[in-house]
Parts: sequence; structure tokens; C-alpha cells
Amino acid sequence: DNLHNLRGKNVLVVEDIIDTGRTMQQLLILLDSVQPKCVKVASLLVKRTNNSVGYIPDYVGFEVPDVFLVGYALDFNEYFRDLGHICVINELGKKKYSIATK
Repeated sequence: DNLHNLRGKNVLVVEDIIDTGRTMQQLLILLDSVQPKCVKVASLLVKRTNNSVGYIPDYVGFEVPDVFLVGYALDFNEYFRDLGHICVINELGKKKYSIATK
């Protein structure tokens, strides 16, 4: 709630997945404005996508293809978050669990 508490501190940002990297770049700009001693980023997953801005975290668990992943806290419309593994949801699954719009 108060990022100024991070001034002069070592900060580790832990992320589940980096898609394009745009959000992380914006977060790092925001964090830099409060002058931490050091900022490092760890991400379980990094997508290989043509939409990437080229951001690579300091620590990467796995590089994954540009597909929609679910499980292990990654969800699709609040489904599949509780799976104990990560998998790809196909188009049929997306259709079945999509939110109906009027």
C-alpha cells in the first residue's frame, strides 16, 4: 500500500507468468521511482510470443509456447486454478468454460 517503504531495500518480484512483458516493464518503472536498492524478478513461466517486448526476468522456471495455460493458480474464467499441474486449454475447453455474453 505504500511503495515508499521499499526505498533502499532489496526487492524480489515473484510472478506466475510473463506474457508480453509490458506489465512487468511498467511495474519496474513504478518500483524504480521509489529507489529500492535492487530489484530482481522471478517468474515460473515466460511465454515465447511474437507480442513480447523482449523483457526477460532475472530468474525463469520454464519457457513455454504462446498458448493459453491453466492450472497451478493459472485460471480460465476462474476455472482450473486449483489443478496441481499446468496444461493447455484447447478451443473446445475455452468454449465450454467461456462466460456467456448477451
